[in-house]
Amino acid sequence: MGIYSSLIERKFKNIAGKRYEKVLREYREFLLTEEETVVPEIRSILMPLDRFVRDIPEELYETLSAYDATVVLVYIIDATLFSIIKETLSGEASEEFRKNEESHGMMLLEKVGERLEEMGLNVHRRMFFGDKSDDVIKLTDDHDMVVLSKSYGSEITRVSPISPVVFKIVQHVEKPVIVY
Repeated sequence: MGIYSSLIERKFKNIAGKRYEKVLREYREFLLTEEETVVPEIRSILMPLDRFVRDIPEELYETLSAYDATVVLVYIIDATLFSIIKETLSGEASEEFRKNEESHGMMLLEKVGERLEEMGLNVHRRMFFGDKSDDVIKLTDDHDMVVLSKSYGSEITRVSPISPVVFKIVQHVEKPVIVY
């Protein structure tokens, strides 16, 4: 079972007979295994950004500076929204949307990237059209950790304090995730 189960067995070895063996069996899923207690090595951090990401707390920058890692900032422009604008409004409206998104994306990538570099981190920046949830899930295969704003992908509300896009990503990713 691991460290915690052996600790329980030693601590309560001669108390109440077989009672603690039963507790170990019933609560096995709540006890960490030895593999789960090992802190993973973080060398590459994926940090997706978009128009809904507002202020990044100073505490997040400080937390990320504790890692000896490369941070990959990714600004994903929603390809589906782009095509909807093109089909429903016009090609000119979709081009204006693209230009505005690229401008905002470059500004955000530079702002966040500069701040991370000030903290001593190596930063790579990318921008592309794609699906905000599916592409992030695919990109996590190449990274050790994901850092997400709770408003990534859509506005948050009082009823929904975390965006559905973030919720989907967290459900499908098996790497450590920081949601700020």
